[in-house]
Amino acid sequence: MVRPLFAILALLGSCLGVKYKPTWDSIDSRPLPAWYDNSKFGIFCHWGVYSVPAFKTEWFWLRWKGKIPDKETVEYMEKNYRPGFSYADFAHDFRAEDFNATRFVDVVKSSGARYFVFTSKHHEGFTMWPSPTSWNWNSVDIGPHRDIVGELKTEFSKTEIHFGLYFSQFEWFHPYYLLLNSTLYPERISYPQMLEIVNRYEPDVIWSDGDWDQTDEYWKSKEFLAWLYNESPVKDKVVVNDRWGHEIMGHHGGFLTYADHYDPGHLLARKWENCLTLDVNSWGHRRAMRASDVRTTKDLITQLARTISCGGNMLLNFGPDKFGNINPIFEDRLQQLGKWVNSNEEAIFGSKPWIYQNDTDNVWYTSKLRQPFNSVSRNSAFNSQIKANTVIYAFVIKIPDDKVVKLPSVDYTSQLKVTLLGTKTNLKVAKQNQGIAVDLSTVKWSNEAVVLKIEYAATVTHLNPIKRLQKMGMLNAAGHPTKKAKKVVGMYR
Repeated sequence: MVRPLFAILALLGSCLGVKYKPTWDSIDSRPLPAWYDNSKFGIFCHWGVYSVPAFKTEWFWLRWKGKIPDKETVEYMEKNYRPGFSYADFAHDFRAEDFNATRFVDVVKSSGARYFVFTSKHHEGFTMWPSPTSWNWNSVDIGPHRDIVGELKTEFSKTEIHFGLYFSQFEWFHPYYLLLNSTLYPERISYPQMLEIVNRYEPDVIWSDGDWDQTDEYWKSKEFLAWLYNESPVKDKVVVNDRWGHEIMGHHGGFLTYADHYDPGHLLARKWENCLTLDVNSWGHRRAMRASDVRTTKDLITQLARTISCGGNMLLNFGPDKFGNINPIFEDRLQQLGKWVNSNEEAIFGSKPWIYQNDTDNVWYTSKLRQPFNSVSRNSAFNSQIKANTVIYAFVIKIPDDKVVKLPSVDYTSQLKVTLLGTKTNLKVAKQNQGIAVDLSTVKWSNEAVVLKIEYAATVTHLNPIKRLQKMGMLNAAGHPTKKAKKVVGMYR
């Protein structure tokens, strides 16, 4: 009941004019808008001047001119560019002549994603909109001579896909940021820019980054978020992440990210996001990328199933080249993923974590329960009841060789119905000492995960989850994980 209650409180708060104070206790009390939890899957896009050299990663400048330069990057520049060539010179070649915002929308649509987050400014400081605080270092003054953020916002506004913006707090080589014991940078650059992107483009997501070297006080994060939630044009719908200053990540903000590629394998107390990238070696375009560097469709499906089963969202990134083209292999992966997502959307969008997140690494669960287990205290005597209209979804990542998948977390009754999602054909179910076994011999397997829809025709009472795990040997008498549990990735703990 927690999430529905949060939604009601959010609505009441809006109606009653609740004001959030610039303190973490107050900011963290704001309920997360329901659209984000329901969306489950988003697409990330890293694009900027770093797409011109496209060498190794989007952190090119730091590898070239940072305190500890990367030898290969330095040699690459010495071999291919004239003496005295500066990073700013790359902007002249960042013309984005093939960029078409409609095509970006089409690619995101094909993936099945429900929201899109674009890099308005990365650590190089180049703004992808005509920011007056970034004179001659933005996409209108130099390079494309186009408002990239504005064009994307216009096209995504024609769809039901939520539009969000990534924003780097710091800039590697901005002279104000490099000043010691000075607040000129946040006062004149980063804070005004955040106000700009919110007022000008009204994003549904603010994905902050580049915050780690300074405190939240330096970035004026609490002041910004209080304004965002109280007065901004997106105050009722916007969501933010947790990267708002040194040691803030994983503790404060909206949804939690903890780290890139974060995959805990178990349920968390707060909403979280797993951000990962198609090219396993870079977030931006990389000219030396090979097909083997790109995540497979199977890997993406597995990541999505693991993530949503544990209450998270997955944000999947691609990086266009300097022309604005999206690598065909990225398009192919997103299209293949989208076919699977669209075929199984019932089990994904609007779903909630079930009592158990998984049985093994190859079976993960979601549900549509009236009372999700994560709204109940772990040590409660609560016995969760599965009503006749409640559905459990089992994501089977790999079908066993004998074509029989065992689901020890699912109670057997004679009125149990298990079907392959999207079909009406009942699958054969057998009772086991622990749970059930489902015969998948009639299921066509294409190396992608299959989703089983599990329904009860009558009310069934589950054993108290704590007692059940004790019976399985996963928890000891005191309720602590056993050695057996620690060997099973993702078991409830």
